[in-house]
Amino acid sequence: MDAGLHSQPPVNHRSRAERRAAAQRAEGAATVALTILGQKWVLRIVRELGLRTQRFCELQDALGGANSATLSQRLKLLEDEGLIDRRAVSETPPWVEYSLTQKGIDLRRAIAGIDRWADRWASMQ
Repeated sequence: MDAGLHSQPPVNHRSRAERRAAAQRAEGAATVALTILGQKWVLRIVRELGLRTQRFCELQDALGGANSATLSQRLKLLEDEGLIDRRAVSETPPWVEYSLTQKGIDLRRAIAGIDRWADRWASMQ
């Protein structure tokens, strides 16, 4: 029997960033962006951080309902995507501040355009 028929497929040792880049090349950029933006709380987080830099608890209060685990996951996602900066402040007690990167600021502007579109057309339904 041919030994090649029983061999295991090669193990993929690419990094998370490499796998994400390959997936983005396979899909359209807009589809990838909408997949991220469609997750619960993401648009509201970007809107809130567009107003000012905020601590985790301030952001959670401003969102009014995001549980800690979900908010942490979304902030990590947005950080991984380069949309927000996370800065640890070394004071007593230490805390973390979140703010938009330039990429996040550009997204905030795009969201503002979508908000204007929705305000105009939602009232006509």
